Amino acid sequence: MLYPKIEDCIAKAGNSKYVLAAMVAKRAKDLITRNAGQFTVGKEKQISYAMREVMDGRLLPVFGANQTANAK
Repeated sequence: MLYPKIEDCIAKAGNSKYVLAAMVAKRAKDLITRNAGQFTVGKEKQISYAMREVMDGRLLPVFGANQTANAK
């Protein structure tokens, strides 16, 4: 079983699997760049580390101006 669960992460990303995928991919790429191309951060892969950041609330979704205007 995977931890954190995908369903829980989607809820933290504004209930959008696309937003979650974009957030995690961008953060994982950032981790690769900062760690000089290393495949892991500590004992975890970058994707797992980024997903854990989403669950812990350290990585939050950012919505553009069009999305917030349409939310009214």
